Amino acid sequence: MINWDYRPSEVANLLNPAFCGVILRDFIRAYKEESGDGVPYELLFLLLPIVLHTNSRVNLPNSVRTHMHVWLQNVPEVRIGFSKRVKELVPFTKETISFLLQKGYLEIDEDGKVLSKNKRYRISLSRMNRDTNSYIQDYKNKSELVGKWFARTGSSSTIYTMWGIRP
Repeated sequence: MINWDYRPSEVANLLNPAFCGVILRDFIRAYKEESGDGVPYELLFLLLPIVLHTNSRVNLPNSVRTHMHVWLQNVPEVRIGFSKRVKELVPFTKETISFLLQKGYLEIDEDGKVLSKNKRYRISLSRMNRDTNSYIQDYKNKSELVGKWFARTGSSSTIYTMWGIRP
């Protein structure tokens, strides 16, 4: 990872581990709520490339009733460059996971599944302006949708295959 002093401000702001941690925890909670189990570690690396990518986020369906494979067939352009986005965001995802583990917000069970601890962690949205607040809320809502979606879709290998990549 590039030292914080040398990161472009846009990258430092959007990909900082605290912000990415908020959306990653919402993803993990939604997955567990839907499946009753923790998230397989390898699925954590797909969230940021989906939710932080504007075209993917904007085109996500409004509910999990739309099956992922149907959505991917209807909006195939979201898979263009997806493997490259995943590779580019791996260091930021790892940094976020490390941050959350160090702060005690995540735990990994004996099966290697990632769970969110019930420790208070949130961004103070009340101090932000209305536009910023709704912008962050959109990221949070979409990450929850993806969490529930992944829980309903099946195994990690199935999800990776649908997105056209390999773990």
